[in-house]
Amino acid sequence: MNTLSLGWSQAQAKSALKRFRRLFAANLLLQSLVALICLFAPGLGAWSTGIEPSQARPLLQVWGAMVVVVSALQVLAWRDPIRQRFHVAIAIGIRVWMVLVYLSLGLDFWRFAAFDAIFAVALAVLFHRALIAELQTRP
Repeated sequence: MNTLSLGWSQAQAKSALKRFRRLFAANLLLQSLVALICLFAPGLGAWSTGIEPSQARPLLQVWGAMVVVVSALQVLAWRDPIRQRFHVAIAIGIRVWMVLVYLSLGLDFWRFAAFDAIFAVALAVLFHRALIAELQTRP
């Protein structure tokens, strides 16, 4: 009976981890895509984000470059979130921090704030479920 229960718990943990990794990958891809658009086509980036084009040019290019670098650094956390849980916690915490930063910059950045807020909450919930499921597989 314990073997059956352990097998079921491992399947649940694997499923929860897969859901988290899919959402994390989608988030990294979307934010990298938006960052690359802002980096290489600041006019299109300004239009898509709703920021005034005259103010956006240097700001969006710098932001885009920084987001691409930060996204690349989060790949290790995506590859093995259970062992790299500290990096996942930092990634989620930084998303929350950026929501506060975007909100303090004004209403021009509400789209960035909403994007990061939605993904921060969703990633936190899915990571918590994956971590609890993983801990339940260990007798």
